[in-house]
Amino acid sequence: MKKILTIGAIALAGFSLAACGNQQSSTSTKSSTTQQTHGKYYFDGTTANLQDVKIKITGVKFYQGDETTNGKNVICFDYTITNKTDKDVNALTGWQAVFNAYQDNKNTEGKLEVAPMPSDTSDQILQEQDQSIKKGGSVQCRMAYELDSNKKPVVLKATKGYDGTFLGKKTFKLDKLLDQKQATSSVKDNSTENSSATKNSSTNTSEISNNRDNSRSNQQATSGKPHKDEELWSDVNNNNNWTGSIYENATPQERYDYLQAQAQRGAEQEAQMSSSSPAPAVQPSTTQP
Repeated sequence: MKKILTIGAIALAGFSLAACGNQQSSTSTKSSTTQQTHGKYYFDGTTANLQDVKIKITGVKFYQGDETTNGKNVICFDYTITNKTDKDVNALTGWQAVFNAYQDNKNTEGKLEVAPMPSDTSDQILQEQDQSIKKGGSVQCRMAYELDSNKKPVVLKATKGYDGTFLGKKTFKLDKLLDQKQATSSVKDNSTENSSATKNSSTNTSEISNNRDNSRSNQQATSGKPHKDEELWSDVNNNNNWTGSIYENATPQERYDYLQAQAQRGAEQEAQMSSSSPAPAVQPSTTQP
């Protein structure tokens, strides 16, 4: 079971821990970036490089809200974090010491609340998100935020955690995320329809094949030259009589012709025996091989 981390106070830079939760996904979006370099420390819109950590954003996704987010939709940032020092840093506190997300409004700075992690979050992320990262070690993680608006862009700002020095920001347009989510949904729907069509086509092909086999069997069963010997015709259609013989897969007419030939030869042999000996005639055999 995925463990849940409760949002609470932490010692690092006075930020809060994240929690875990659930929703459904999409992909990354178009954005604009503002960078302010302070020596070797910076945020270029993808990578934040600081004294203690280095964080690289690897993806941005949009999720539909549910009861865990009070119906609010969610934006989620996937990232890789590397600990550059011997300090006690984990994936969650490391991110929150650097980043905050905002949506502009007329009354406040519009800082977004941390959201539960989406349901497609891997077990590895959930297990490692709060574990200390060794010096030089890297961990994959993610951070989600509840959206106050589905139209206003999200601005991700990076600062130096211990003194709040602004490093840079990146703006993400939600309409692009929503368009990509709908496109992804459309592709999945089409894939389902194509799969269903292929299945129906396969079923129809199987039915046609079965109909052909039944038609051939019926044709074989009813075909043949007119005959009056019902007993002989009964032997023809008794498949048990032909198992293992060369006529096992023959048509009824081929079997009938074979038995007729056998009967004719038997009659000829009987006639020869009758003319050369007064012995009683022997009943012709109609036994098949």
